[in-house]
Amino acid sequence: MDWLLRETKQLEKTATTYEEKAFYQELEYIIREQYKRIEQAEGELDGTLWSPKKW
Repeated sequence: MDWLLRETKQLEKTATTYEEKAFYQELEYIIREQYKRIEQAEGELDGTLWSPKKW
């Protein structure tokens, strides 16, 4: 994730138009949201696997 966010920030810095800068800012937001959802899904999966009620 860090690599992807660094690349996005670098691209945002080199962007020359407002549209490009806005695109990279939104892309960074989407990347962070996706990683948050991945972490939540991993936690849910881990909790399900360790719950004897769901075996």
